Amino acid sequence: MEIQNPANWVGSLAESARVKIVDVKERKGVVEDFVELSSESLSPEEILSHLRATTGVLSADMTKVDRNRVFGMVSTHSCPICSTFAGLNCFLISADSRDGGKMEWRLLIGGDTDLKELCGRLDANRVKYNILEVSHRVQKKEMTARQEDILRTALDLGYFEFPKRIHLEELADKLGITPATLSEILRRAEKKVLSSHFGTAKG
Repeated sequence: MEIQNPANWVGSLAESARVKIVDVKERKGVVEDFVELSSESLSPEEILSHLRATTGVLSADMTKVDRNRVFGMVSTHSCPICSTFAGLNCFLISADSRDGGKMEWRLLIGGDTDLKELCGRLDANRVKYNILEVSHRVQKKEMTARQEDILRTALDLGYFEFPKRIHLEELADKLGITPATLSEILRRAEKKVLSSHFGTAKG
């Protein structure tokens, strides 16, 4: 789904940096975005300065990943787009900024009824959007929520890239677990993904 950037920190920062939203949580009127921000023209310090000066940003707890990328949590006031997910069987998989002041959202939705409800809410909030693709998949839940969260974080931070953007020890430190524990969780999660893909029995 392609969505017009809202008039908030995402829309402001997306003009000069790439915004990748990894996860979104909303509670007690505050939206917490777990994000990766990168820019070829801005340093991490300049990205943070721009972010913290943006109206509506309550706090930004970020960690420098390399010379042009930061990763962490941005807390803001309630977002009209994020609030549309409340109460729906709908989960954000990824959200990446695109040219033209837009974001591309990948969502996991329970079914056609939830999709129709989501679109109705976006329309009610006057959010401009375009459905790019709908894929119907029926799969058994193979991974635990913990395994899925860790595997997705590892993927987003570049653990599986070559060369790696983050190594096991650093990733374990960010997740607050030991490297040995992280290695075992990743091994089991990877096996389940591969078993599901190739249709083999689980061990």
